[in-house]
Parts: sequence; structure tokens; C-alpha cells
Amino acid sequence: MRGRVTIAIACVAWLACAKPPAPPPSPPAPAPVPAEAPTASEVCPRAERIEVSKSQRSLTVRCTGGGALQFKIALARERGPKRAVGDQRMPEGEYRIAGPARKSRFHLFIPFDYPSRADADLALKEGRISNESHSAVVQARKARRMPPQDTPLGGLLGIHGEGERWRGDNLLNWTEGCIAMSDRGVAYLAKLVRPGMPLTITP
Repeated sequence: MRGRVTIAIACVAWLACAKPPAPPPSPPAPAPVPAEAPTASEVCPRAERIEVSKSQRSLTVRCTGGGALQFKIALARERGPKRAVGDQRMPEGEYRIAGPARKSRFHLFIPFDYPSRADADLALKEGRISNESHSAVVQARKARRMPPQDTPLGGLLGIHGEGERWRGDNLLNWTEGCIAMSDRGVAYLAKLVRPGMPLTITP
């Protein structure tokens, strides 16, 4: 009996002195995800320009002071730069916001001034538009007016939301040449943009 008591006391003493097992490591914190519609005006007190990257499927707003906001976008149905009306491609190059947002079946629509002078110059060189159409685009852009939207190059392009039909489908290529974002995102963007703001679209 005395041997059993001694062993029991020894076991209790060992348990009292033993270090408790280390807790399992905490899972790593998730990387911060940019809010699609930030509410703090300090994030972007004034928007300076918009940059769209097709390869990154993103629209970035560059803000005064170095800040930036990024939004996911849906692309056009066909790849490559826009060349003609109905080709269902998104243009590439330097453009400007052509007016304030207006209501549309895609929630809101913010127009930009496609085609550019570069679009018109290339089309004339390749024989896709006439001298008259080229001159009309050039003169409109010199006067900072919306270029003609009824040339063989196409037009009526902008940044818009999803609407009911495409809600939640930012990973699909479904537009006919426009830049699509969530309804919430385009509503926030509409508060930041102004006519004349530079818009760059890269492959």
C-alpha cells in the first residue's frame, strides 16, 4: 500500500510541475480586401484619373494625395481592342469621361469619349473609315466634344453597372464593349467622376 501511495504522490507532483501543452497556432489573418464601395471620404477626397486593366479585370481610381480605390470589372465578350461597330470588343487607349452618370437598364451609365484620335488615325490608315469620318472625329476632339458615335468605329460606350440580368457576374465577359462593375460600385464611382476626367484602358 505504501508503494502505491508513493507512486500516486509522485504522479501528482509531476502533473503539477509539467508545462501545459502549447495552444495550437492561430490561423493567419485574411489579407485585407479592398472595399468595393468605401464610405469614408478620406480615402479619396478627389479623384484624378481612372485606369482600367483588362488583364487584371480591374478599374482603379487614382486620388489626390496618392490614394487609390480598386473595383472588379466584367469585360467585353470578345478579346482585343475595339476596331468596328458591333465587334463586341472593349477599346484600348486614352479617353475622357464625357458626361455625368445617367440611369440605364444597367443601373447607371457613365459615358466616355470613344473613339479617340488614335483610333481614328489607325482606322484611316487601314481603310476602315473615310476621310470625312476621320475629320469629324478629329474636329470633335479638338473642341472637347463627344466624337461622332455613328461612324464605322462604333460608339455609345461607357462604364455601367450590372442591372438585374448580370448581377454578380463580374467574372464573366458579357458586355458589348463597355466596362461593367457592380451596381454598388458604379453608384460610388458616379460620385467621384466628372466630365473631362482621364480614362486609360490597357490590355
